[in-house]
Amino acid sequence: MTRAHPALRSAVILAGGRSSRIGAPKALLELAGEPLLRHVARALAPACDELIVVAAPESAQAEELRDGLAHEVRLLARRWRALHGTARPDRLRPRVRLVHDARPHLGPVSGLASALAAARGAIAFVAACDIPFLAPALVAALLARAEAAADSDVVVPRWNGYLEPLLTVYRTSTMAAHYARQLAESELRPTARLALVRVDVVDEREIVQLDPGGRSFVNLNAREDFAAARALVEGAATAPGSPPARSRRGSSAGA
Repeated sequence: MTRAHPALRSAVILAGGRSSRIGAPKALLELAGEPLLRHVARALAPACDELIVVAAPESAQAEELRDGLAHEVRLLARRWRALHGTARPDRLRPRVRLVHDARPHLGPVSGLASALAAARGAIAFVAACDIPFLAPALVAALLARAEAAADSDVVVPRWNGYLEPLLTVYRTSTMAAHYARQLAESELRPTARLALVRVDVVDEREIVQLDPGGRSFVNLNAREDFAAARALVEGAATAPGSPPARSRRGSSAGA
């Protein structure tokens, strides 16, 4: 496990598994002319010092995904350095890295275990690759809350009654080991054992002050979701005040 530095914040994007419902690597699918991976990275960049993109082992990746992710990581590294600069000691310089799961196709718990163990930051904001409308204000607020609540291991939003573990801040010193244990014991639900750690739940009333439309929680699980996302981009969105459609991915587990 990488030794965390208290002055650093990490960002993690889970690049997705087989994307069987869509039939193509989800992280590389384009919306408004850019891959979903870039949309999510753009929201994370202002508040985070490093970016970790997590993917399946290279041996389990199709050539399209392997080459595409390598290209995107190089591009994001250039943009990250331009945004953050390099006038820091080497141990604090911004970095963009590609990290591979030890075993393929075990879902987000595998990605969480791999990324949190590799993170240099004391806290890490973890996002799925398919939430292109992630609000930078929400990212910044959740990270600030995690820093202020040093006795919390997890700062997780609850939206429409569901905890959202793939839009959450984790304390790396405790949660890397937590998810490594879950993985070893084949418990593959990210929220299955949150009762064993210190959890700070951010409720919907607080969220809407930062993301009034709740668009951060719109995730693109199927091809029909892309049509709705394009409508949001083009301005043909749901009526003002109506929550955007989303595919349920979170857990209704309390915390």
